[in-house]
Amino acid sequence: MSKIRRVLVVGGGVGGLTAATAFAQRGVEVLLIERRPAFDVPGVGLGQPANALHIYDALGVLPQILASGFAYDRMWIFDPSREPIVEHKFLMGDVRVPAVCALSRLRLHEILLTAALRAKVAVRTGVTVSQIDDGGSGASVKFSDGQTETFDLVAGFDGIRSATRAYLFGSAFAPRPSGYGGWRVQVPRREDVRGMEFLQGIGSKTGAMPLADNLMYVFHIRAEAPDAVFPREDYADLFRRRLSGYGSYVAEVAAALNEKSDIVYSPIEPLLVPWPWFRGRVVLGGDAAHTFPPHLTQGAAMAAEDGYVLAREMLADDAPLETRLMRYSQMRYARCAFVYAFSYQWMLDEQSVRTAADLAAARVELATNASTRIAASDRILDSQVV
Repeated sequence: MSKIRRVLVVGGGVGGLTAATAFAQRGVEVLLIERRPAFDVPGVGLGQPANALHIYDALGVLPQILASGFAYDRMWIFDPSREPIVEHKFLMGDVRVPAVCALSRLRLHEILLTAALRAKVAVRTGVTVSQIDDGGSGASVKFSDGQTETFDLVAGFDGIRSATRAYLFGSAFAPRPSGYGGWRVQVPRREDVRGMEFLQGIGSKTGAMPLADNLMYVFHIRAEAPDAVFPREDYADLFRRRLSGYGSYVAEVAAALNEKSDIVYSPIEPLLVPWPWFRGRVVLGGDAAHTFPPHLTQGAAMAAEDGYVLAREMLADDAPLETRLMRYSQMRYARCAFVYAFSYQWMLDEQSVRTAADLAAARVELATNASTRIAASDRILDSQVV
């Protein structure tokens, strides 16, 4: 059997940090490289459902995450005026792990980076991979700083624009514009926002997610030109206009937007690389292998699962390396394909509401079926990989 003694993890996001920590906690020497010069990660917040929280529990960081975020066990769907349509209680979690805990993206990364360093992961920032020579007995990697080192495994968790994916597949698999984009901004939490909320609008969807007792973020998803690039100075005005059809606290948030508001916009670019996610000693995980519409809040969760399962399967040492990598790929592809299909269909369904008549029909359909659909997803995703 091919022993895994030294691993290179490319990318310091949720998946990369989880993989690095999971390997290092099992006694493997791990080097993690991150192209950014510092871990000042962009983004607003992340809902971490129970399946991700079980991974963090296995890494020993669940208490810090629960102390840093806002736990909730249900979601609501409203109309544009925040009149209720349906309430869903998640069928996830247990007495130890809540259904969802949402927290700021930066805080989650701080917790995971601390865990990686505690596990003796070596971290280098401002470094990328320049070349990989994947020989039979090890992968020789040349870095952008001129150093060359050899590893038993190279795990590419280097995001949606992954250079590792390009090394494996060229341009065959790449994120494609969906024609939809997401707007987000952090604001003080309203007392009555106690979990994930969706406000179904005409031609768009808006909502909120609590991140702490005093913090939440408001998001908005709508059709946007695939090649849209908005000037940063126009964000507040653009976001305000996009929220114009909504009432309740959304209207208040829209009215308060100004040039100082920390608004984030990003296109939704789904990707699902077919298995196998590897060649030789080089393997993919996280956004390098899959990105989803945000509707199930499973993007970071699937990346964390990838990292944990990869370490577990690589160190099982019960089969040749190729067999273990194939097992990892097949396990992860099936679960990620479900998230991809479910979240993509949800996005298409909500964005198909284009008239007042569509909204009236959607209200009836959502009241009848939305909780049943989400419950089916809960049952699948609550099956633990730990």
